[in-house]
Amino acid sequence: MSFGGSVFSLKRKGDFRLQLTRTLKQPGRHKIELYLFTPHESNLSAWTLSEEQFFFTTLTHSFGLLGMPSKDRISKADQSFVLLSPHYEIMYGSWFFQYQASMERLRQQMLTSEAVAEPVARALRLSQNFAQRLRKPSPKQSNQQRYFRQMDIYFSWHAEQFLLESMTLEGYAALDEELKQSVAEFLHQEHRYRKEREYLSDFHGTPTRIWNRMALYHRLLEYPVLLRSKVTQLGAGTHKLVKAASTMLIMSLFTYFLFNARDASEKLSLTLLLVIALVYAVRDLLRDDMITAITRRLRKGKPRWKIRLFMPYTRKLLAQQRVWLDYRKLADLPPLVREHSGKWATNEERQIICYRVLLSLDNAALKHDEIRERLTLDCEQLCAMIQASHNKLFVLADEDDSASDGSKDSVQAHPIEKQHDYNLLLLHTNPGEHFPSAQRWRLRLGTNGIVQCESKNAHWPEPPELQRPTWHRLSRLWRRG
Repeated sequence: MSFGGSVFSLKRKGDFRLQLTRTLKQPGRHKIELYLFTPHESNLSAWTLSEEQFFFTTLTHSFGLLGMPSKDRISKADQSFVLLSPHYEIMYGSWFFQYQASMERLRQQMLTSEAVAEPVARALRLSQNFAQRLRKPSPKQSNQQRYFRQMDIYFSWHAEQFLLESMTLEGYAALDEELKQSVAEFLHQEHRYRKEREYLSDFHGTPTRIWNRMALYHRLLEYPVLLRSKVTQLGAGTHKLVKAASTMLIMSLFTYFLFNARDASEKLSLTLLLVIALVYAVRDLLRDDMITAITRRLRKGKPRWKIRLFMPYTRKLLAQQRVWLDYRKLADLPPLVREHSGKWATNEERQIICYRVLLSLDNAALKHDEIRERLTLDCEQLCAMIQASHNKLFVLADEDDSASDGSKDSVQAHPIEKQHDYNLLLLHTNPGEHFPSAQRWRLRLGTNGIVQCESKNAHWPEPPELQRPTWHRLSRLWRRG
């Protein structure tokens, strides 16, 4: 449930990855809390998948430029630098990804509702307008021509894929003939345009090869508009102090013991040598674990990483992040989360992955661009923890046939795939807000990837100001007026 601000949209990317995306339009402090509730069958722990491994391999948090809002582009955009690189790549790349974000919102609307006509009509109009804007100027520099060619090919393919996907939906047949004719004309125009520009070779090959080629083009187009990140691990000073203090304490005790042993016996016996060796062995065995445990306890509740986000090419600092990541039990969650997650989180012993981010976005970051925020969750390592099942369910081929002879052909064996259900709770607090909004999804994972992903009711309470009686809110508005 969301009460304000921009919400996240979820999209599957391949067999194992999920992508959460939203657009940031306000400077200030943005807070995100992600809670992944694991099933009781899962063996997730700090031993099977450490917190550092999860942060660096399973979760990816990135930001990109989306360009100016359409209503402000004409009044604020300065066209004097368009012909220069890298401004050309940044501007056209941000425009394209703004178009792609709009198309993705229309795609979600088309798939989640029965209305197909409005999303298709708007997508067609967006594609026609973007094609006109993209292809009207002609870049002169060689690197700009290469970037233009990659974007032109990928845009043509992306628009075609959206329209072809819409044709497979049930409601497409009920569209008016004029709209369907416009879609067909646009597809024919794109095919002729590819032939004129000699793009057809990029569309030839097996489906897998075409898909991988377009994915490569997408990464190349995305590079100029992605904010560069620099990760700094926090707590190094605390770790060094704990290490020095533990060494001083252990060596002081050892020296004290050694002097007392010498006073008791002036001879260096074999037993004393063995005791000295044993002390060193125990120190080396327990030292690293002890230092890690003490450091973690001292830094409990403090961020583990600091991430600085820089503008592409210019390296201008735009934003900073403070990141927390740890595994918790249900009893250790914040009271608000623990209280309202009881409907789907009933096991007190299972691990819950807690990822929190505090983003400080500078005013200059949104002066010329909106920011696209993207969270990518790679579930491959979580799927690898699911043990393959060799069980089978046996049923009669025709249960209504009471005269079955019981032969081998009359019995069907269905293999059973073991699956795990995860709950993903995402809280986000925008600048100026004091109460988080919540979104929730249920993820069903199998050994071969994501089986199902569906949005669920988060059962999240309303903000305190909305919980007051209606007459109180109306009287307050009347007093303001």
